[in-house]
Amino acid sequence: MNKIVCFAMLTALFSWVAIASADDAASDTALDPANPDAWTQREFWSTTGGEPAGAGWEFDAGEVRLARPKEAGNLVSPPLPAHFDLSWEWKITPRCNTGLKYRVREFGSRWLGVEYQIIDDSVGHPGKGSTASIYDLVAPDSDKPLRPAGDWNLARVVAAGDTLKHYLNGQLVASTAIRGPAWDTAMAMSKFYGNADFAVPREGDRVMLTDHGGEASFRNFQFTAVAPQASEEPDWTDAGSPDAGPFLGNAMRNSWADQNSIVIWTRTTARPEMLSDGKPFVSLGSREASRLSKSTDPEKLLRVQLPEGAELKDMLGACPGAPGQVRLTWFPEKQRHLAKSTSWQTTSADNDFAVQWSLQDLKPATRYAAVVEARPIDQDANTAVVRGAFRTAPEASAAEPISFCFTTCHDFIRRDDGMRGHKIYPAMTEFDPDFVVHAGDIEYYDKPDPWAMTVELMRFKWGRIFSLPNNRAFYSNTTSYFLKDDHDTLRNDCWAGQTYGSVTFEEGVRIFNEEQFPSHTPRYKTVRWGRDLQVWFLEGRDYRSPNNLPDGPDKTILGAEQKAWLFDTLQRSDATFKLICSPTPIVGPDRKNKKDNHANEVFAHEGEEIRTKLAEIDNVFVLCGDRHWQYASYDEQSDLWEFGCGPGSEKHELGWKPGDERPEHRFLRVKGGFLTGALRYSNGKDSVELRIRHRDVNGDPVSEFDFQADVRSDDSADDSDR
Repeated sequence: MNKIVCFAMLTALFSWVAIASADDAASDTALDPANPDAWTQREFWSTTGGEPAGAGWEFDAGEVRLARPKEAGNLVSPPLPAHFDLSWEWKITPRCNTGLKYRVREFGSRWLGVEYQIIDDSVGHPGKGSTASIYDLVAPDSDKPLRPAGDWNLARVVAAGDTLKHYLNGQLVASTAIRGPAWDTAMAMSKFYGNADFAVPREGDRVMLTDHGGEASFRNFQFTAVAPQASEEPDWTDAGSPDAGPFLGNAMRNSWADQNSIVIWTRTTARPEMLSDGKPFVSLGSREASRLSKSTDPEKLLRVQLPEGAELKDMLGACPGAPGQVRLTWFPEKQRHLAKSTSWQTTSADNDFAVQWSLQDLKPATRYAAVVEARPIDQDANTAVVRGAFRTAPEASAAEPISFCFTTCHDFIRRDDGMRGHKIYPAMTEFDPDFVVHAGDIEYYDKPDPWAMTVELMRFKWGRIFSLPNNRAFYSNTTSYFLKDDHDTLRNDCWAGQTYGSVTFEEGVRIFNEEQFPSHTPRYKTVRWGRDLQVWFLEGRDYRSPNNLPDGPDKTILGAEQKAWLFDTLQRSDATFKLICSPTPIVGPDRKNKKDNHANEVFAHEGEEIRTKLAEIDNVFVLCGDRHWQYASYDEQSDLWEFGCGPGSEKHELGWKPGDERPEHRFLRVKGGFLTGALRYSNGKDSVELRIRHRDVNGDPVSEFDFQADVRSDDSADDSDR
């Protein structure tokens, strides 16, 4: 090859490399956040979809201008260091709404981040939505030095470690730590709740300029990466600290929901979580426990079950109560501006530090958020906060799909998911029920570790089982109806006048009905869940006759008043499907040696009376607890179906021999699990189907029963209630 040609080619190659290197350097400079000029270059920004900034954004004379609001869309920066100090100047037109978000990343399908709010305050955007707020989380100082629309303002954000600070025109106007009770409270009340690690620093997070409407200009960006800083803790007095509580180790639970009301329960605790590495109880066998139950000395009944030198608060699963103050805030999840709050209430040992609120005037068919805050007595700073949810029933005329779950027979010693609790709760959560019914035997006083023969031990068991993470999370976020049975009233097959150790039947009733669960008088109710489903919740302990009373017309489980109410409301209901939720069987079959339900000979008279009455009414189904096997039974004489859900754990099935199918059985499975029901429509809602399934503890269906009905043409509905 000609040497001159070769030299020319080499010269051209070196020139290209030099030019390319210069272009790369220029490109790097254009994207370097430490370079103030980079922030006002179009190449620095992109859409959340990775496209170049659109024509609605202008880049000119050292400014970034939002020129065509509502058309321009949001812009995001390149990935940035996690800890930084960023300042910039901004100017807006009247009525403008914009902002700068930071620590922005994708949460599912959305790009979210902490926002330095920029808005025309003159048209009314108070508090957490005003200029320089940590948007929807922390309001700025009321005396902030804000210049009006049309003037330039200077903003600054310092996001270092767990601390966020917003400055306006040189003055610190809002700050927060992103960990601790105050932050948890702010998040619980905000639109960002449920987005894990929101605001937590991560390398590669971005800055976003938002387009919410109105023209805006930005200039003079100054960005500096800084070292992380520890969060700034609140200024606590000697009277308390966030580490001392009180806490909300049992979160919250609810019951008795209808279209317009519900009862919410919570309890202040000495620990944020149960003691998962506590000491084991001294195990006593059944015979030894039976002899011990004759004693009425609470100290003896407790001490014999504790290891030497131990206290109840030291035991495995302990979640003891503690005094404090609590407040409830609730609002429709999509209408936070309608939030209402109770006054602060003080908890006490008299009722195990529990508090209840009866909420009225709710909206039908609405999912509500519920936030409980806790603080020490006479202190202003929160030490704990939990957020839950519930749904109200739809109007009686509404043809809406409905789903529900039904469960029974749980206890701590036979849980099947370790220290998380029971497997069925994540499984039921996946099913996303509108409501759940727990049909009783929620805990077992008369089972070991410990045998709960004192009020103190009964309370220990409730605090323990509802501090299991699976159980606690589910009931905090699901509309629930709690029935009670024998084991969570006093002991097996119990009735009025009996005792168990130092506790009377009447005390056991009070602990359940008034202290540990949402209260309602009387303890039975019917709720219309839309046009085609009505549900009855029965009380099976408070009114019953002794099991050993001779059978006859005066012997009862339901009591005369409840039974008359049941028959009357059933007769008047025009719901397509009618579900009776009973703590114990009405159809069975049950074992011959059992003596406490309507499928047994000892209550045969009332059992026959109930089945005969139900035979007069179309589409009545019984869902029952109590039995430790799953079954579907059909009584041909009364045309009545009954579904037993089985125990809540596969460590708890017992009492029936697999394969022992009786003539009534249409399904039998001696395993743990739960029931689900689904109301679905077809043919333009002229046809409705109720599907009932048994599921195993993982949520997999093991049976399926479909019941269909044509819907009446008359849309009127009776939502009779007690």
